[in-house]
Amino acid sequence: MDEIRNLTGDILLEAGTNEFEVLVFRLGDRGFGVNVAKVREILQPLPVINVPHKHPSVIGFIHVRGTTLTLIDLNEHLRSVPRKKSDGSDGTIIITEFNAVRIGFLVDEVERIHRLSWTKLLPIPTLKFADSEGAKIGCTTGALDIDGRLILMVDFESVADAILMQDKLKIKSVDNPLGVDRASKRVIIAEDSPFMRNQLGRIMLASGYERTELYSDGQAAWEAISSDKGGPIDAVVSDIEMPRMDGLHLTKLIKASAKYRHIPVVLFSSLISKDNANKGMQVGATVQIPKPDLPEMVQLVDRIISGEVVDQTTLSEIALGAAA
Repeated sequence: MDEIRNLTGDILLEAGTNEFEVLVFRLGDRGFGVNVAKVREILQPLPVINVPHKHPSVIGFIHVRGTTLTLIDLNEHLRSVPRKKSDGSDGTIIITEFNAVRIGFLVDEVERIHRLSWTKLLPIPTLKFADSEGAKIGCTTGALDIDGRLILMVDFESVADAILMQDKLKIKSVDNPLGVDRASKRVIIAEDSPFMRNQLGRIMLASGYERTELYSDGQAAWEAISSDKGGPIDAVVSDIEMPRMDGLHLTKLIKASAKYRHIPVVLFSSLISKDNANKGMQVGATVQIPKPDLPEMVQLVDRIISGEVVDQTTLSEIALGAAA
């Protein structure tokens, strides 16, 4: 634990380096990881307030610095090694923040932080778990080889969304008040989470964006863009943290190219906040919007394509204002 520094400090201030820092933790004898950018602090077990009719993976509520947070048992959710005590009195709590929400995750032990290139994170066949409707959702996004040990990156957003955001994600389609000819527009989407990629593809198609292309990482998206196959691209929507190439580096490549810099880029990520929005601005993102507001994302694509708003600063402020 001595190597766990102040996680709210300045980390990777330069944007577009294609690097990230991973916090390695353990569930049983298995190693897992989470992007440090999502972690706020590490705590020893705290008293838990039991909640009636809770999700099976939710232990209850905890009080942290005057705020009540949901505590999720990651062992239970991933169906890893059963915990000896089901009341949250053993293990270590990782306090995360993404999508403008703080959540506690109970794990067995936190180990240390490693700084790596996204090229080291390789996509893998995802582990599966069942959501409340029986649908299968991927809960890991890639694997890292750290000192000869396989570390699986957990898709914390999918875990949280499957438990806490089910109603907000059940959106069938989005209205088109601007009258955009969605069927003719080609939109590239880069998203490593199988869960969110499925949600994005579903809502885009249902809303009329028939030429939406889905890619599991920034490298695959960049290859599609630079191949010049499929015709002009009207917009790119990208997550930030992804295997092989992150969204910041993808945006930097697009905006550094005289051939592609005209393509608007929407950064759609759980890491979007007022504090780190400057990274997206540095690499030239057209707009940044926090997950998981799918209707807002579709409407922003409409506005960008229609030319209603094109100024980067103004559009970014509009998007971030929704998360304030």
